[in-house]
Amino acid sequence: MSLPLSSSSDLAMRKDLVRLRMEMNRQQLLYHSQPLAHPFQRIKGMVANRSAASEHHVPKGPVMIATTLALTFFGRRLGKVGKLARLGLLLYPVVRRLRH
Repeated sequence: MSLPLSSSSDLAMRKDLVRLRMEMNRQQLLYHSQPLAHPFQRIKGMVANRSAASEHHVPKGPVMIATTLALTFFGRRLGKVGKLARLGLLLYPVVRRLRH
């Protein structure tokens, strides 16, 4: 069992600690829910990064982004076709670089 609190300062410190923990958990929830709450901002960021891509990075086209999103949502349901499509997405930058 825990020891009883000996003074009001101990009780105040515990209350402050609980408040800080609750605020930290609230901030973590907000941070991790941003991509789920604003998916279009994430897509917009991906498109913006495409224009600012360096020479070593293969820029992703709109078809590549749409395919990636579709496989994210439905890839597991497609079975072997989904696995092949994911493999194709992984190999696409290599093939594209070899073509250029």
